[in-house]
Parts: sequence; structure tokens; C-alpha cells
Amino acid sequence: MTKIALQLAIFVVAAVPGYVLAIARLDRIGHRRLQLTGFAMMAACFLIIAAVPGMTTAVAPFLLVYGVSYFFTEFGPNMTTFVMPSEIYPVTMRATGHGFSAGIGKLGAFIGVFLFPLLQNSLGLRGTLLLTAAVSLLGFALTRVLPEPAGRSLEDIAASTPGAAAPPLLAAGRPTAP
Repeated sequence: MTKIALQLAIFVVAAVPGYVLAIARLDRIGHRRLQLTGFAMMAACFLIIAAVPGMTTAVAPFLLVYGVSYFFTEFGPNMTTFVMPSEIYPVTMRATGHGFSAGIGKLGAFIGVFLFPLLQNSLGLRGTLLLTAAVSLLGFALTRVLPEPAGRSLEDIAASTPGAAAPPLLAAGRPTAP
């Protein structure tokens, strides 16, 4: 029960403010920049935990760095994971693309939870944290190829997507003729 209470406290102190701030600043900061910042800070935190001797045994410093990584997980990739797929896929495949993205994300989470203990047994905690930092840097690199949808309406995004047909305008609930 104590472990669950501690995990909940870390979530409330680190993750919830990350989500709230991301919601409040998403369009102002920009989706890509938010995600880039999140991945960069996560990589830095994982590198610090891996590189500083005794970091995993010193409670206060560990909780501080882990809390910062948790904040930026929510302030970055976790928030944009829900928003970007609905904005960057062409209109004709938006729902399918969003579902595909959600499914791949859940598969990745499952694989990560399954592999983490195996990696920790074979690489040790330090090696696993270094690998986690590398994966965060890979997320940073992949984010650089995504378009920036912040501050644009879905109609504007659809109109600027090559080969994507915008849905017909609705008049009194019925599609209008082209």
C-alpha cells in the first residue's frame, strides 16, 4: 500500500502538472517543439540517473531527477501522442491513422514493460537507462520529420496536404454537391 501511495504522489506532483501545462500551452509552444523538449529532457534525465554514481540509491536526488523526467514525459510525448495523429493524417484516413497510431503506441508500451526487466537483468540498471536515453533521442530525431499542426485548423491542414481531399461542406446536415 505504501508503494502505491508513493507512486500516486509522484504522479500527482510530476505528471499531472505536466499534462495541465501541456494542455494550456500546446498551441502556443507548438506540438513539435513540445515533443522535442519532452524527448530531450527525458534523455537528459535518464543519462543523469545512469551516469551519476549512487543516484539510484540517494532518495531525494533520484526522486527529483525522476520527477523531472516524468513531468517532461507528460509535457511532451505523452500529450502529443493523443493530439498529433488526429491532426497530421489526411482527412480521408484520419480515423484509421489515429487508430493505427494508438495501437502501435500501446504495443510499444506492452513491449517496453515486458522487455525492461529482461534488459535490466542482462544490461544492468545503468545499461538499461542508457538504452532508454538512446530511445528518447531516437524519438527526438523522428519528431523532427513531423509537420507542425499547431495554430492551424483541421481544414487548413487538410487543404495543405498533397493528394488529400477535404470532406464536402455540410449544408443543413447534408453534403453539398461539388
